[in-house]
Amino acid sequence: MDASYRLGLSVLLGTVLVSAGLCLAAARRTATPAPAGHDLSDHPFELGQFQLTERSGKSITEADLAGRVWVASFIFTHCPLSCPRITGVMKGLQEKLADTSVQLVSLSVDPERDTPEVLANYAKTFKADPNRWWFLTGPKAEVKSLVLDRFKLGLADASPSEVEAGAEAISHSDRLALVAPGNKVIGYFDTTNRATLDALTARAKQLAPAPPKGPAWARQLPAVNATLNATSGVLLLLGWALIRRGRVQAHAVCMSCCVAVSTLFLICYLVYHYEIGGGVPFRGIGPIRTLYFTILLSHVVLAAAIVPLIAITLVRALRRQFERHARIAKVTFPLWLYVSITGVIIYLMLYQFPHG
Repeated sequence: MDASYRLGLSVLLGTVLVSAGLCLAAARRTATPAPAGHDLSDHPFELGQFQLTERSGKSITEADLAGRVWVASFIFTHCPLSCPRITGVMKGLQEKLADTSVQLVSLSVDPERDTPEVLANYAKTFKADPNRWWFLTGPKAEVKSLVLDRFKLGLADASPSEVEAGAEAISHSDRLALVAPGNKVIGYFDTTNRATLDALTARAKQLAPAPPKGPAWARQLPAVNATLNATSGVLLLLGWALIRRGRVQAHAVCMSCCVAVSTLFLICYLVYHYEIGGGVPFRGIGPIRTLYFTILLSHVVLAAAIVPLIAITLVRALRRQFERHARIAKVTFPLWLYVSITGVIIYLMLYQFPHG
């Protein structure tokens, strides 16, 4: 293999390995013990059908929540101890998740007393946003089945002697349930543990990030950029094949088009970040997250490096310094190709397969 090719490939491999090492080290530093809670991400279960009534009087079925990420709590309005605390936690989540599309749902476990009107007054005391935080009630049998059989949580009436001893009239879970799109329960979180609630907030934000910003046309630019990256990669391979066959003029035309496409990509990239004001966070967790940031870090480093390399390669060709052009081109080629390919991979991981 030509020495210039070896240099380019060595730089590429070294950048990837260093990026992987840094990302693995960062992942280990930020790893924390699992907080109190029950993660069901690997074995989620669906809630099935249900029909309840919101405090506004609106009928709510499983279809109204199927496309959302939502957090469920279980309360009743005349509960003197745990329920005000649980609802206070939900109020805190309303603030922490204000920039997301997460829906909050408080389900009354005493539907005979908690009518929509009662729940409406109760919600007002906690300043619950009627659009983002629903309070649900319904037939007692429906609520009992939903809590016991589908959420798989405890629910029972306390005996008179237990009430006299200070117990709440209804025994129910004080955990919050995190529900993913498709009404799949993916975790329970202890409302008395701050670390657990922080974990719930972080997980909910991963599943339902902030609504998109900027004009609609600007939000289409990531797909345009991925297409430009893919086109650049194809032109690079075609240009490389042409020069190996001695077709110099066709090679020159092809590489000129590649430079134009890459320049257009850079313009679109800058316009996107100007209009949107930031990027989209990666929502995957576990090993796929480390892989994503390894690819991203190496992509960013090499993308910055190839700009002057492309300029030097192009200038030498324009000055007809073809021997020097060929030497630098053999370094530039694998780096440029890697940046083009990983640009497409990053788009797919971020927008098409965001959970890995």
